[in-house]
Amino acid sequence: MQQHTAFECIYIYFFFSHFSNQHPIFFMQISPKFLHANSTSHTWPFSAIAELIDNAYDPDVHARQIWIDWTRIRGLDCLSFMDNGEGLTRARLHKMLSFGFSEKKAAKFHIPVGVYGNGFKSGSMRLGKDAIVFTKTRDTMSVGLLSQSYLEAIGAQRVLVPMITFRRDGHNHVEDGASLRAILKHSLFNSEKELFAELRAISAAGPTGTRIIIWNLRTTTNGETEFDFDTDKYDILIRANICDKSNMTPESEYSLRAYCSILYLKPHMQIIIRGQRVKSQLISKSLALIAQDNYRPSFLNKRVRITFGYNTKSKEHYGIMMYHKNRLIKPYVKVSCQCKTERKGVGVIGVIECNFLQPTHNKQDFDDTDKYRKIMHNLSIKLEEYWNEIRYKRKKEDPKCTVAIEDVLKVPDQVWVQCDSCLKWRRLPDAITELPDKWFCSMNYDPQFRSCLVEEELEDEEEDQKPYPKPFKRQRRNTKSLSEENVPDSTQTPVVTTTQAPRHPPASVMSGRSLAERSPLPLINLTALSNSLRRVKQKFSAIETQMEVTPSFPVPSLTLPQELCSETLWPALNEERKTLTQFDTLVSKAACGMMEGIESHQGPAAAEETCERDASSGTGREYNSAAEQIIELPLKNEKKGVVHHEGHVDDEEGEEEEECNLAEVQQWQDELMELMHETAEERDACRQELEVLREHSAALEDERIQLISRLESVEEDKSRLSTLCDQLRSQLSELREHRQRGTEEKDDSSKLKTLRLNLSRLLVSFIPSLHLEHVDYNSDIIDTILIQVLEHIT
Repeated sequence: MQQHTAFECIYIYFFFSHFSNQHPIFFMQISPKFLHANSTSHTWPFSAIAELIDNAYDPDVHARQIWIDWTRIRGLDCLSFMDNGEGLTRARLHKMLSFGFSEKKAAKFHIPVGVYGNGFKSGSMRLGKDAIVFTKTRDTMSVGLLSQSYLEAIGAQRVLVPMITFRRDGHNHVEDGASLRAILKHSLFNSEKELFAELRAISAAGPTGTRIIIWNLRTTTNGETEFDFDTDKYDILIRANICDKSNMTPESEYSLRAYCSILYLKPHMQIIIRGQRVKSQLISKSLALIAQDNYRPSFLNKRVRITFGYNTKSKEHYGIMMYHKNRLIKPYVKVSCQCKTERKGVGVIGVIECNFLQPTHNKQDFDDTDKYRKIMHNLSIKLEEYWNEIRYKRKKEDPKCTVAIEDVLKVPDQVWVQCDSCLKWRRLPDAITELPDKWFCSMNYDPQFRSCLVEEELEDEEEDQKPYPKPFKRQRRNTKSLSEENVPDSTQTPVVTTTQAPRHPPASVMSGRSLAERSPLPLINLTALSNSLRRVKQKFSAIETQMEVTPSFPVPSLTLPQELCSETLWPALNEERKTLTQFDTLVSKAACGMMEGIESHQGPAAAEETCERDASSGTGREYNSAAEQIIELPLKNEKKGVVHHEGHVDDEEGEEEEECNLAEVQQWQDELMELMHETAEERDACRQELEVLREHSAALEDERIQLISRLESVEEDKSRLSTLCDQLRSQLSELREHRQRGTEEKDDSSKLKTLRLNLSRLLVSFIPSLHLEHVDYNSDIIDTILIQVLEHIT
């Protein structure tokens, strides 16, 4: 019977479902050459190895350990991969050896890396021409062969995959005979005994698991394999990258051990390379001078966490470590500020998990989209800000220091270690510098986390979502704002001193940090806001005073035409003053609403009180309405032309001024909208936190009631046990008395028996014919005989 791959079966089902029986059915065949073409997506051999590691890491297999080794079989160099995961059934092995099948689903917080159902085929065929898979579940053992050499030997026109399965109940597949013969003939294992030896090797790692052996490894132009197995007996190196390495080349470029140590953002699987465990690291915790920053992309309605810090091993290895679903995609990506001749950001590493981007098929890059380019641009800005802030802080602490911060010897800010038993990460005191080869939770200094049953402690990004303070940026922005305010207005004339009233508050109204770097609860500098409003009012008062001056002194040019005063300037000035009054009122309302938002952030109890007060009084709605009117107010007034000089302003200058004002209005509007959005988010967060606290309080109350009930039950059990103990004591005393009485009775019975024995001897001496050999001396037979003898004598 002809066997079809699972990939072909999909097309059979498709045509049967959509066409009538009158139409011919065509099968899509996959040429053996596609195996090599498909593998060329991996230009770097470690990316192919990472595909096989991902298959063991994903939740459908969920291996705790994976062993990667080099071996020689029949004189050929081979790579072997073995894990102690769930193993593969025959159906799952069939899908893994086919193309495009991926049924991986997330389990709790474990998100699968694999997406396309192509990783094993592309990865294994990139490493070598032939691969054999041994897998073991609790009920079955299966073997599958994916071999380009086999397909070339039989002249196959499509991809064929021999596969056999051994069941515990003995019901093996009849058609596996041809597959078994093909495997024994075209693989490195020529007998069933050798196949079973490889299957038994899985049992050394666990009851279930998978073992993959790849041979006919890819070679270089001089005939050597592209991997170097001799330089380091505990590592696998890339020959080409070793030759080109320098101090600027990260070790992960040519060392598999170094690459696997940073392969996962938070590792939960041990990787053993050539018999030695890889020392995995939390890359975001192994840095010095760590700072957490936030970035909110315009296309994403949530903050993205970015961790910055200095590399503690080499200042020449720096850039952005970009992860996707916990898996490293691009390491040490230098952003624009790090590529400039000024060499800004030297030694700085940024760590970000870009789950919102789409990785390429080989998982070594992201699709070059508009989202990706925006992320890279903003990462450059954020990294340069961090670099400036660290230098500013160091200069402030030690003004005389001339050594660059990247040249100073540094140690990681935190010490984290992974338990070899439960694979959970534990934080240790910062003073610890040396750890044993094997570490367990029972060795923890913190008694709270001294058991493998305790969950992992929260990391900083889970506990605190506030970005780090940026005093350098705040100082530079304030300096820039002051310099802009001190610039004289070029539109003033010596004839009539007039100043255009600001249609919106200047940028200096906003306090301290910019919107991108504020804490989760944004603040408004109310003092600066009041001063700005007061200055605007003074300017309007000056304009009114000058326009009311009579021509009593010899300045004829101060006398304005009556038509201009009545028809042009005064109505516009009155309208502007009215606008200012409205703006003052609305800003006061917004400030009040903002202050209430600040008060509501002080704690759950205060948050609850503020939320109830807002709900009853409508303060929140009034604040939102006021903020919206503030935003709309300048836009309305931009449409009205206000003349501030004698005569009229040139059309070209007016248009330029209008465009400038509109740009400023738009910028201020964007800032206020984001401010409103962040404040609303903080209120929602406070409400959610309050709900969580209420639920927690209810749970604690239920637990308290249950404990009280259990305590009462224990008290009842205690009383019952006390009564039972009293009963047992009385029974014990009775038994002792009974035993004492029994001992006395036993002594009397022994004496009586001795007396009867002596009497029997005496009776035999008087009556020789008397036979007493079988007499029971415990009975009263001797007494009866004695009485009869005495009666006879008397």
